[in-house]
Amino acid sequence: MQTIYPEKLEHYLQQNGVPSVLLVFGDDLLLRNDALSSIRKYLSSDDLERIHWLQSKDFDWQQLSSGEQSMSLFGNKRLLELELPDNKPGRDGSAALTEYAQNQSENDIFVVIGDRLKKETQNSRWFKALAERGPLVRTQSPDKSQLPAFIHQRAQRYQLTLATGVPEKLSDWFEGNLLALDQELSKWQLLSNDGIITEEFLQTSIDDVSRFSVFALQESIQQQDYEGALHRLNRLLDEENDFHRLIWILQREVQLLSALQKAQQTQADTNALFRQFMIWPNQQPGYHKRASQLSQKTLLGAQRLIERIEAALKLDSGESPLILTTHLLSLLCCNNADAINQTLSVFSHGIEPNEQFIHL
Repeated sequence: MQTIYPEKLEHYLQQNGVPSVLLVFGDDLLLRNDALSSIRKYLSSDDLERIHWLQSKDFDWQQLSSGEQSMSLFGNKRLLELELPDNKPGRDGSAALTEYAQNQSENDIFVVIGDRLKKETQNSRWFKALAERGPLVRTQSPDKSQLPAFIHQRAQRYQLTLATGVPEKLSDWFEGNLLALDQELSKWQLLSNDGIITEEFLQTSIDDVSRFSVFALQESIQQQDYEGALHRLNRLLDEENDFHRLIWILQREVQLLSALQKAQQTQADTNALFRQFMIWPNQQPGYHKRASQLSQKTLLGAQRLIERIEAALKLDSGESPLILTTHLLSLLCCNNADAINQTLSVFSHGIEPNEQFIHL
């Protein structure tokens, strides 16, 4: 299966034309929209009919098999776009897509649009059938380490020059929300007098708009990224997420790591444990590594912190849930957790945390 990345798509289309099938999959809305715009732009000079479908619970899959009947009266080509919100067409959809791949009309260009691509989807019969007819365009969010370069290139589209340090700052602000970044760059093109974006310019024109889910916080913990975990905790709280749901996720992490550590010590099978906690195969090595690194004392301390957080939320114990949660993140993220536990022992007495340490 051929894979194309968004920045190479226009060159591919110029060299090869538009294939009969394109699979556009990834979790980044901006890059997905870019890819679709490139495809539509390349076809804009053609006399074709564009049809966009969004799969829903009662979606009529017969629309694919009745392509010849619904063909334009003038026999023009058709650009068919099918959006799969959860990448799961179901049994009927899988059968319809597989059949369509085998009997596609010469007048059709078929674009299937989906979210982050997992092995389960990639190994499905319908996906393989379509992948034989055209490439996969991966519209995946860049890694944090790649974001400054991506942002610098994006700014050049708007004839903007980013001063030293600005791409890194924008990476912190817009990680997980590149669509908002693009909107800001478009606005700055009009507001900036000389096209140079400095840190001073940023301070007067923007707020931190990065967006994270509780599962992104979970990812920071697994990667032992303490600073990133604190930043994501701060953003979650700014967005007024339910603190109880946040603590449920952290409690789940502690329970899994504790159970996994016990299984490792007894050489028990961990497959059932991963199935119980719904951990994907590509995530399992990271959990194995963290369970072996954390001491029993650290995990016991984390369990007690969870109990204290719940008491603070439900029983108004007088302790700060934010302080306790910050302490919990330090235990889960850092290898030298015992030393940190001793340093943060003052939190037990409700003393306000040191701002330099927390970075909130």
